[in-house]
Amino acid sequence: MEALLDVGRRLIEEKGIDDFSISDVADAAGSSIGSLYFRFGSRDRFVDEVMQRLISRYSDDFARLMAELNASARGPEDVIIGVIGWTVRSFARNQGLLRAQLRRTLERPQAWRPFQNFARQIVGETLRSLEPFFQNRGDDEWQLRVQIAMQIVFGTLNNILINRPGPLEIDDPRTAGELGKAAIRYLGLDEKNVPKRRSTS
Repeated sequence: MEALLDVGRRLIEEKGIDDFSISDVADAAGSSIGSLYFRFGSRDRFVDEVMQRLISRYSDDFARLMAELNASARGPEDVIIGVIGWTVRSFARNQGLLRAQLRRTLERPQAWRPFQNFARQIVGETLRSLEPFFQNRGDDEWQLRVQIAMQIVFGTLNNILINRPGPLEIDDPRTAGELGKAAIRYLGLDEKNVPKRRSTS
């Protein structure tokens, strides 16, 4: 099954969702169409499995990122830049797959729900990591502003995937930096008004 899903992912990336077929997977994997339909039931369910596998892998990767940031971040800027940089890199590595999923969503809106849930997980973990920097500051709106900043990031990346409006591309090394700077400015994070994490050493 893992080999079939690997082949499916590669073919979706190469061909796009419209030109991808189960028979392509069967041919490339040296399997039969009947065997694939027996395992997965339908083309849509096969693609769902490919997408869910992607989310599972990146969920584990994001957990590792947050563990590193929670151990090393000295200020909220480090967390924001770290999360946005990871998000942009993840989009860039999987742009064909994500573009295919966005196209599927036009006909099956529920197909995007696992990605929405994963985005909420990313935002939730980011908020938890930022909380030590914002607690006891009397700022009741910081969580909302972080959520809005992340919504802007996700929306911008989806728009780049679909429309490529320029000037930045999804795999342009400047994209992560520029989105990070935009979020930092929107959140009003600077040396004067946000405390650093105290060293425990």
